[in-house]
Amino acid sequence: MSRFESAESIDTQLTNLRSSISDLAHQIDLYKTKTGAALGGGVFLLLLAAGAYYDLIAGKAAAWSMIGLTHQTLLSIATGLVVGAIVIWEFLQQKTELTTDAEQRRQLLARQAASRRLLDHRHKLL
Repeated sequence: MSRFESAESIDTQLTNLRSSISDLAHQIDLYKTKTGAALGGGVFLLLLAAGAYYDLIAGKAAAWSMIGLTHQTLLSIATGLVVGAIVIWEFLQQKTELTTDAEQRRQLLARQAASRRLLDHRHKLL
């Protein structure tokens, strides 16, 4: 096998590795995006609940009666928002424990190292 054919073979391997690295990095980014969005949703629900509880404690629940919510209904909604936020956070906690994010990162680092080795080998050939 000539140097040129070997360099072409390395280029093909590099192209495949770069594609694989890109796909894996995209999967990791997608996981982080979904996790961040769910965490943001949980925080939003908690802030809504805090606002409702503030209105209840400060005695401003009468403003809610203008749209048809009684004191008890507002209390139920606020409690539901807190429960929803806790459920989202617990789901994220369990998902984080079960995820293969660490395995994906290990694979990404291994593929990047293989890519560097191939690049070094190609530069030696040329």
